Amino acid sequence: MEFMKLHLPDIIKWDDETLTDTYGRMTVTALERGFGRTMGTALRRVMLSSLEGAAPVSVSIKGAEHEFSVLSGVLEDVPDIILNVKSLSVRYDGTDLTQLTLKANKPGVYTGESFECAEDVVIANPDQIIAEITEDSGELDITVDIERGKGFVTQDEWYNADRGREIGTILVDSWFCPVKKVNFEVESARVGDRTDFDRLNMEVTTDGSISPREAIENATKILMRHFEMILGIGIEQPVQELEAVEETVEEVVEQIEEPVLEDVDLADTDLSKRYVKILSAGGIATINQLAAKTSDELLELRNFGAASLGVVKKLLEAHGRSLAT
Repeated sequence: MEFMKLHLPDIIKWDDETLTDTYGRMTVTALERGFGRTMGTALRRVMLSSLEGAAPVSVSIKGAEHEFSVLSGVLEDVPDIILNVKSLSVRYDGTDLTQLTLKANKPGVYTGESFECAEDVVIANPDQIIAEITEDSGELDITVDIERGKGFVTQDEWYNADRGREIGTILVDSWFCPVKKVNFEVESARVGDRTDFDRLNMEVTTDGSISPREAIENATKILMRHFEMILGIGIEQPVQELEAVEETVEEVVEQIEEPVLEDVDLADTDLSKRYVKILSAGGIATINQLAAKTSDELLELRNFGAASLGVVKKLLEAHGRSLAT
């Protein structure tokens, strides 16, 4: 397959023998020379820095007023319990704060599976040890606040955001990224008689809250949204409309009928529906209203970029108008 005389990948596959909930190896071949490293670097950077996930934000433990407390009848001290809580891999797709609760008063080892949580919360590593009660007098009463976020947020950043001011609330460093490690390598590949193509091999390791396949898909969507903005496609506009947006300025102008000096509704011109919708959202419905705007005013409209400005100028020129200065 070719696009603009560039060879596009023929094979994109996952290694089913090694694919698990936390590890996956994907191969993309064949790519034009240089595209293997370009794609690998972009996907790796986004996966390690920009994917959202859920993580503990604060911990409250009955009988512990601060993080250096010791609990009677419990093997671990509070710092160890907090480290174990931070090791939980949580999948939560909600937007509000949610909580995990663990209450126990009998001797035994308690793990992530011991927490009670909302239906939309899943602990991906339920075997993670939290604490062990060693005496009949021991007790565990733990509440963990869970939120969704991106990147790494320190205790100090949470505190500066006016969090954790209550006595007994212990803030924790939050690592939201669900991807633990990403490696890629680029090998040579053959297409016909040519051997200078690239084969991209990517290895992705996650914490189990999302699968490797989901990690790559989400990273790809993030990159696509950024590229769509360069093309002048609105964030909410489906990718399927890409072909309609790829009209050049010249093609748009060629579709415009003979210039007229009277006011005309934009919807009655051959301006694409996407541009009409963007302008209408800004209170611009006719040629005269459009001509009364300056370039700066139009560029302030949502989803209206330099390419859109060029289309509008050509439209006004064809109707004997120009933008205000």
